[in-house]
Amino acid sequence: MDESMFRRMVSPAVAPGPLSELAAKAAELLKECGQTVTVFESTTAGLIQAALQAVPGASVYTTCGAVTYSSKKAVALLGADMSVPRPADGAAYKESKNSWTQRVARHMISEVGATWCLSESGACGPTFNYPDVTAGFTSIFVTGPVEKGIMVDSPHCDREANMWGFAKAGLNLLAECVKEAADLSQHGKPEVDTLFTVQEDRYGGVEVEVLEGQGSVAKFSIKLRESLFSWSTSGKKGIWLRVPLTSAALVGEAAAQGFVFHHAKTDYVLLTKWLPETPNPLPMYGFTQIGVGGIVVNSKDEALMVQERISPIAAFQGSWKLPGGLAEPGEDFVETVIREVREETGITGSLLGIVSVRHSHGYRFGQGDIYVVAKLRADIEEITIDEHELMGACWMSQDQIKSLVVEPGESLDGKVSANNWKVIESAFVGSLITGRQLPNSRGGKPNMLYTASSQVQESAM
Repeated sequence: MDESMFRRMVSPAVAPGPLSELAAKAAELLKECGQTVTVFESTTAGLIQAALQAVPGASVYTTCGAVTYSSKKAVALLGADMSVPRPADGAAYKESKNSWTQRVARHMISEVGATWCLSESGACGPTFNYPDVTAGFTSIFVTGPVEKGIMVDSPHCDREANMWGFAKAGLNLLAECVKEAADLSQHGKPEVDTLFTVQEDRYGGVEVEVLEGQGSVAKFSIKLRESLFSWSTSGKKGIWLRVPLTSAALVGEAAAQGFVFHHAKTDYVLLTKWLPETPNPLPMYGFTQIGVGGIVVNSKDEALMVQERISPIAAFQGSWKLPGGLAEPGEDFVETVIREVREETGITGSLLGIVSVRHSHGYRFGQGDIYVVAKLRADIEEITIDEHELMGACWMSQDQIKSLVVEPGESLDGKVSANNWKVIESAFVGSLITGRQLPNSRGGKPNMLYTASSQVQESAM
């Protein structure tokens, strides 16, 4: 919720009288512009809608409206539960009304299909739910070609007087918004029609990119709904919607129109929607992480072993293991292991070959895990550990490592797991997989192809 969109004002004093006089200005502007309005109110109990309908010719610009007196009771009407946890005090209670009216207006304008939506909610008195609220107030938000909100404070708790004053404030705000939108258009400054760019993909789908800084949920909602109808009727299939961080307010509306999250990065979120009534074949985002461990051997053919300061799995706390870590974007296996070994232990080395590849499932965030073990020859043998990462590191002979291996279920503190030993042993007695560069058909960094040696291939035949 953007609190900066609300300005504070004192409720106007309005004597009860003809309803049409309250809405005359707003009604005239709506008719001139050929626009429609829908109203969802609470504290005014229908006075805003009634005033609009009291003006002759109201059928041209009014649509359906409702009194949403309780957020929980209004779920069936609004199509969503927009209630929030009970605020701690009166100040928080009043602030929550701004959030409520903004959300209702932006949601219902797309549901009704009107040009404008006015939402209002507050408390008239004479009694209130919070002891620090002693006078009437209401929040009013108008959305459409322009958006504005007001927080209206009354100096008293006269219920009926507040209803009239709040209704007048809401209708004045509506008139203000309609006039401002009309003035912008007349002065050659219409609202930008292009909220997003559209490009067809090679698979019968559409790639949609929201432009930076687009924040009008109402305009986005209408345009997206219209576009989805057009794409569906023209036989389009997968819709890819990219929303930049600067337009994050639009994500909720996209979800309300059936989009689901695909992935998110620091500066955007990507959502998708499959239009046909068939199983969705759109490819998932990356669901596997890559970790690389290093069998680093010294001049004595000893292996470098480390103890992590904090193991990601509690059962492995204090165990001896291979140095390594997760690959970063754009890194090859070898680049990862060389970097991780250097960062953790200060040891640098050169590649001898790939030892093994393990594929596991159900790791962090439900990701799969590919763990590659590479064998390196140490260029320098003096260990300098990163004390933030490790609590120990040393060179161990094969016999030393084997002597520390424990059976499944036994404590691993100061020990080596049986699976780790299998990997380490294969690095000393098995054949290594070698890699070579291949041109990248997409351009940029070459690809790496890893293949078994000719001796391994011949023995498998």
